[in-house]
Amino acid sequence: MASTHQFVYTTQKLPVLFIIHPALKTVTVRPHWHEDVELNYTLSDTIDDFTIENEHFTTAPGRILLVNSEQVHSVRSTQSNADGHQPAALTLVFPLKFLRTCYPAIEQIYFDVNHPEDFSVSQRAAYQRLRSLLHQIMAQFNREQNDLTILKIRTLLMLIVTILIEDFSRPKVFALPLNQEKQTRLTTITTYLQQHAQEPLKVADIAASVHLSPEYLIRFFKSNLGTTPYQYLAYIRCQKAQVQLRQSEDSLTVIALRTGFGSLRSINRTFEKFTHTTAKNWRAQNRAGQ
Repeated sequence: MASTHQFVYTTQKLPVLFIIHPALKTVTVRPHWHEDVELNYTLSDTIDDFTIENEHFTTAPGRILLVNSEQVHSVRSTQSNADGHQPAALTLVFPLKFLRTCYPAIEQIYFDVNHPEDFSVSQRAAYQRLRSLLHQIMAQFNREQNDLTILKIRTLLMLIVTILIEDFSRPKVFALPLNQEKQTRLTTITTYLQQHAQEPLKVADIAASVHLSPEYLIRFFKSNLGTTPYQYLAYIRCQKAQVQLRQSEDSLTVIALRTGFGSLRSINRTFEKFTHTTAKNWRAQNRAGQ
C-alpha cells in the first residue's frame, strides 16, 4: 500500500486501531504510555531505537515488538534512503476494554514477545503464525473495504489475541484486582512507584502521594495485591535493574544505586527473592546478544 503519510484506519465494526507507517527519513515518537496494548510489526527497513521501559530494541523486517499496558515507550529512527511511499511498519492498538471482553483475566497477565532469542520451540512456531496473520491483515488493506473484508480482519485479530494469550502470556507477579475502583487506586499508586523508584522512598512518602495514611495503605496493598508497598517497590526496582544489567557495562554497585537499591547486598537480596539468583548471575545469563 503506497502512502506518503501515516495511514490510520478505524471503524466501529472493528475493535482495534490500525496504523500503517510509511518509511520516512526521520521518525521520532516521544516517550508516552497508555492502558492499551500496542503490537508493532516491522514490514521493511529498520527501526533504529524502539524503547520500551528503558529497554532498547533495533528492529528488522519481520520483528514484532509488543508494548504492554502502561509501559512507557518511544521511537527514534533515521532512514537515509526512505521515500515515504513504502509501508515500513504496522501498529495494532488493542483497547484494554476490548481485551477484557476477549479474556476477563487480561489484567492478571502480561505478554512476553520481545525476546525471540529466549523462545521455546513452540513459541518460535507461534511467532511465525503471528507474522503470517499480520501479513494477511496487511493484504486485506489492499482490497476493497466491505463487510467481508471487515469479517476477515476481525477473524485475524481474534486469532492474534488467542496466540498472544495461549503462547506468550505470563502471570503478573502482582496482578491488579478485578474490581475497577480498586484497580484505579492501585494504578495511581503503582504509577507513582514506577516514576519514583530510584528515590529513597518510605511508606509514608508513598501514602502521602495518594492522600492515605501509611496504615491504610499497607492494609489496602496487602488485601489486594498480597504484598506490601515496599515489596512491590522492590519488584519495580528489580525490573529496572534487569534492563540495565542486560544492556549496560556499569558495575553492579552503580546499577544498584541508580535503580534505588541502597547497596549491592540489597540488590542481591531482591534478585534472589524474585529471580532466585544473584544480580551477577542474572546478568551473566541474560546479557544482550547472548
